[in-house]
Amino acid sequence: MAAHPHVQPRRAADERIVIERGGRRITVCLPRHGVTILSALILGLLLWSAGAGAYMLFHDTVVAELRHGARAARQGYEAQISALRDELGRVRTRRLVEKAGLDARLAELAGRQEALERRQLTLAALTEPVRADMAEPGLSLVYPSKPRPLDSRAALDDISADDAPERSRPASGLTDRLAAAMDETEQRQVRALESVASKTGERRLTLEKVYDAVGARRPGPADGKARGGPFEPLPARALTFEARAAEIAAERAAVEALEHGLDRVPLRTPAPGASVTSGFGARTDPFLGRAAFHAGVDFEETHGETVKATAAGHVTVAGPTGGYGNMVEIDHGGGLTTRYGHLSSIAVSPGQAVRLGTTLGRVGSTGRSTGPHLHYETRVNGEAVDPFRFLNAGRMLAAAGR
Repeated sequence: MAAHPHVQPRRAADERIVIERGGRRITVCLPRHGVTILSALILGLLLWSAGAGAYMLFHDTVVAELRHGARAARQGYEAQISALRDELGRVRTRRLVEKAGLDARLAELAGRQEALERRQLTLAALTEPVRADMAEPGLSLVYPSKPRPLDSRAALDDISADDAPERSRPASGLTDRLAAAMDETEQRQVRALESVASKTGERRLTLEKVYDAVGARRPGPADGKARGGPFEPLPARALTFEARAAEIAAERAAVEALEHGLDRVPLRTPAPGASVTSGFGARTDPFLGRAAFHAGVDFEETHGETVKATAAGHVTVAGPTGGYGNMVEIDHGGGLTTRYGHLSSIAVSPGQAVRLGTTLGRVGSTGRSTGPHLHYETRVNGEAVDPFRFLNAGRMLAAAGR
């Protein structure tokens, strides 16, 4: 049997790639998947080349877009930061304005407080009695009670201007309450001032009526300067508090002058509680039994009862004087004199200064007298006038001195 050479069969899965160049042939055998792998590599290389080309082509555009996006984002952040800064500036400005406003408000309230305190002192001075010795019934001025002292100063001090922005709302509420309290205090002070004005005006009218009733001349201005003209009152609303207070002070000065002038006007009875046994004017003479003129008033009194001066003045007579018996005469100035007759004893001497209520002597029955009593006279420029002209005026003054 003939021998045949062993030929290895080609695997069906192998692939051949024949490359001819210059008459030369190169055959490359690849595994079954080699072509696929190689194709994939070539395709990947092509894709990479295409991507690299595209990158090189669009690189500048992408970078520009990225830069533009970054710039837009930065501008947005900067705009937000600028807006925040503006808002912070507005807040700071508002707080500064609030602080300045609060400082101005506090300064205004402090000024009002000082004005109220000055007014308080003015009212206190105006509500003091005109004279310390006017405490007797009928001769004292009555004024409304003094206003209570203010207590808002401490509240003002509690508000600190340093932390005003943080406490603007509470502080504003407090200042509003203080302002309302000060408004109320001002109104009370104005009412008190008008009450003083009313009382002072009433007192002056009463005193002037007393002067007119007794026929005495009213005291002139304290400085002695001549003035005149019809009186036309200025409405109270046309005056400030201070101007009104000055007007009332001037009125009080006039009242004080009238009060001082009445020191020497015999408005008090020389025998309180005593009955009148013989009046002023025509009467039947107790000794002769026929019509006669009685120059005074007789008060029935117990022997030895104290006799006191009815007004201030100087003693001109103190001793036995005809039908008066023991008599004291007092010169009150302005031509006005009083006489006290039939005294059992005399306690003063000629030239002696006496005040209202000074003891002059004691009741008796000396001189032309039928029994213990006080003969009391009032004379103007030497002419006898009815003592009840003065006594009635004194009663009117006492009734008005409520």
